[in-house]
Amino acid sequence: MRKPLALVAALAATLLSVGVGTAHAETVPGCASAKQIGSTGAITFQGKQIGSVKQFAGCGKNYPYLWVWDSYYNSHRDVHVSNWIAEFSGGEEIPHGGGEATGKQELWGKGAATLDKCTKAVATIRTGSGVTDYVWGATDKRC
Repeated sequence: MRKPLALVAALAATLLSVGVGTAHAETVPGCASAKQIGSTGAITFQGKQIGSVKQFAGCGKNYPYLWVWDSYYNSHRDVHVSNWIAEFSGGEEIPHGGGEATGKQELWGKGAATLDKCTKAVATIRTGSGVTDYVWGATDKRC
């Protein structure tokens, strides 16, 4: 009787260690040496996190990255997403190097030559058919 209980406990521990969702590696297309800078920003809708936004630096540029979580993407495969690098200049945020797509779970934005500027990555997920049906998130500001 102890063997089946030990087997069930081992299986449960293994499943818990795997976590929820799909693991994926983030590598900037064309710049494998780029590294994440700053925090990971959350994108929430109706009180639940549905996406993550990150900023990467490398190869002379900053890159925005968006991942739509499995829990949202699996029931919204036609989702419209966008991202960009926001440069802080004179109290304004100037967008650079973004990307936009429909039906993609992962989105890399075009790189922006802003390594010498204060920046953050920003991303949006469209949650409905209306013009204002967007939620967004951002990383922290990095200088």
